Amino acid sequence: MKAFGVTLRQIREHKGWTMKEVADGICSISFLSKFERGDSDITLGLFTKVLDKLMMSFDEFLFVHDEFQLGQLEQFFKSISTAYKRGDSAAIRTLKEQEMKKWKQTGIEAYQYHVLMLEMYESILDNKVIDEKSNKQEIQKLSDYFFGVEVWGYYEFTLYNATMLFLDADMVLQLSRTAYEKSIRYKEFQRVNEVIGTILMNTIIYLLGPINHFTKDMRFQTELTEFFSYLNAISVPEHKLFERANLMYLKGAYELKTGNNPKGIALIQKAIHVFTELGCVAQANLIENYLNQIMAYQNADSL
Repeated sequence: MKAFGVTLRQIREHKGWTMKEVADGICSISFLSKFERGDSDITLGLFTKVLDKLMMSFDEFLFVHDEFQLGQLEQFFKSISTAYKRGDSAAIRTLKEQEMKKWKQTGIEAYQYHVLMLEMYESILDNKVIDEKSNKQEIQKLSDYFFGVEVWGYYEFTLYNATMLFLDADMVLQLSRTAYEKSIRYKEFQRVNEVIGTILMNTIIYLLGPINHFTKDMRFQTELTEFFSYLNAISVPEHKLFERANLMYLKGAYELKTGNNPKGIALIQKAIHVFTELGCVAQANLIENYLNQIMAYQNADSL
């Protein structure tokens, strides 16, 4: 059986970390080198610190080392997804407070990224605007992390999906294309494909632009066509009703963007109906509010 150290070296190298960077403050470089070669053992405490430095839980490490089975990491993201779909901003705030506490206790940047991610979900549910200036340093660290990771895994895909709205347009275009390209090697894994589908949808939302410039700003029409083609290539399964309803809503928004109001309104209203039937009332309300604001701005522009 492959030693843990061998897997750790592969993960470290794929993520672009040196042994010196990983060992700093935890153990000597020579000790880490021996462990990676399989020449020595390591205590659970030290190993946990090493994994924390690499922004991985032990469950995610086993996901790579063994049979690609997720545990705590998947549960963390699942909790976020469930709270968001239910419109439960209180649950999102609780998760944010937990990650904030871990960040303050450990100084591990992964928890800082999680706080940013949860702030984004909270702002969407509470209809608030994120103050990007106050988070400028953290956002720069996050973008540096994405560009520094050579091989993306489930963690990187999911983290990027939840934080892309913090980033500028050129960076989003580059990273979303990178995510799509890097996902090809994981096409056999349903979880990664699902995350990529959501990344592409969120990229389209980003490119559609703010509501108050909805019919004026067509800078990204070529890119919108590009990312819709990526979505068509991965094909959203029929049983994924929430995702298919989101895709319907995005296609409707695109029709509105290009001036085809009757078709756009019909698609968005159908998506709202599906979300309501699924019990995703918060999502239905968000989209209905989105449609109403677009129509209000369009009517104002026509006067």
